[in-house]
Amino acid sequence: MATPDWNAVLDDLAAAGWTARVVRATRMDDIRDRVAGVLASGELPGPTAAELEGVVAFAWPAGVTEPRAVVVGATARPLTRATLTLDGETREVVVPPHYAGYRTVPDGLAAALSAALAPSGASAARFEPPLKTLAACAGLARYGRNNIAYVQGSLGSYLMLAAAVTDAAPPADDVWGEPQQLDRCERCSACLRACPSGAIRADRFLLQTDRCLTGVNEDEAPFPDWVDPAWHHCAVGCLRCQQACPENAGVDLVVAPAEVFDDDETAAVLAATPAEELGAATRDKLCRCGLDYSPTLIARNLRVLLGR
Repeated sequence: MATPDWNAVLDDLAAAGWTARVVRATRMDDIRDRVAGVLASGELPGPTAAELEGVVAFAWPAGVTEPRAVVVGATARPLTRATLTLDGETREVVVPPHYAGYRTVPDGLAAALSAALAPSGASAARFEPPLKTLAACAGLARYGRNNIAYVQGSLGSYLMLAAAVTDAAPPADDVWGEPQQLDRCERCSACLRACPSGAIRADRFLLQTDRCLTGVNEDEAPFPDWVDPAWHHCAVGCLRCQQACPENAGVDLVVAPAEVFDDDETAAVLAATPAEELGAATRDKLCRCGLDYSPTLIARNLRVLLGR
């Protein structure tokens, strides 16, 4: 199989909304080694280390028999909103950009790559390695002091990462190197000052994940005593460090129209009603605004936000 014109392929992906890079599939060995090194350092708390161990145990998808190249891409995602109705009164809550569509949007990269490679007869499939590490090593993204991946230019940190693997021959000159931090982070502490829980520290690069509000409210365990309920400002996750970051100041963040939930729908969401017991219209609205993440934890988080 001939090596495709990767510049043309990347142009096709850009036309489909993906800023992307391509590397040799053998680079994944380096990804494993890098993550193993972080795990061996002992700097990560137990739950975070366990989650990372699961991510690094990635396998090639069955749809590609001879993995030869990996494409990592980033696409812009909107801030989503939900208008909840309680006793006839409405309250709006926000959801950070990378939640809505987190199950399905990454399929778009594999689909766009498959279409771009179709003339060469190559196949492609969705692939789920440690995405931030891959994006940083491939030169697609840089880390902020907050450990979030940024694609400089029009995306900032308001994005979703995805990867796909293909049996197409990789470029001979793929870019690969040490992950880089944003230059401005050397002289900026905006995110450190904005973080209410002290998860971003001046004395180390790695986020103190057991203090990160996103990690806390993405976990179904009860909130630790040290969490001030007033810190919560999103239905899930947190935006404080990203909103304070000057790297995002010039990013045109799209704000999606709010999905409106009536009294009955709101009551069902606050009761953590399983998705299969909800009406189709309600399920669709939850998906569109990113509140399909987990019924139990979304209900708990919303009750805190709404003072219930």
